[in-house]
Amino acid sequence: MHRNGLDSTKKSYKNDILLILFFLIIGIGAFAFMQLQGKRGAEVKVSVNNKEYGTYSLDKNQTVTIGEDDWENILIIKDGKASMAKADCPDKICVNHAAISKKGETIVCLPHKVVVEVVDGNGIQDGNQIDIISK
Repeated sequence: MHRNGLDSTKKSYKNDILLILFFLIIGIGAFAFMQLQGKRGAEVKVSVNNKEYGTYSLDKNQTVTIGEDDWENILIIKDGKASMAKADCPDKICVNHAAISKKGETIVCLPHKVVVEVVDGNGIQDGNQIDIISK
């Protein structure tokens, strides 16, 4: 009787391991797929309080100072990636955010209402453009 119980425990343990490995492989595959699907953007569009502040090329290394008299954020564009290097906001979440380079990625500084978004070369995030020519 003990032997049967021991065999079923071993089978259960093996099945648990196989199930964990299955989900691990699926997770790694999904992550790799998402990383490969993201297309590199050409520019970052900076908005402050829902108003366009400026658009900057990711191909040119530059430092952009964003702010007004009582606050300041510093955006660094280097090697095709944009990151917030400095902000005088209390939480510094935007400064701790990873550098962005793929279309649709954003860095947000909520206290200063700053949004930095990677877009394609036309300032359009999803590549859809409205034809403005009419007769």
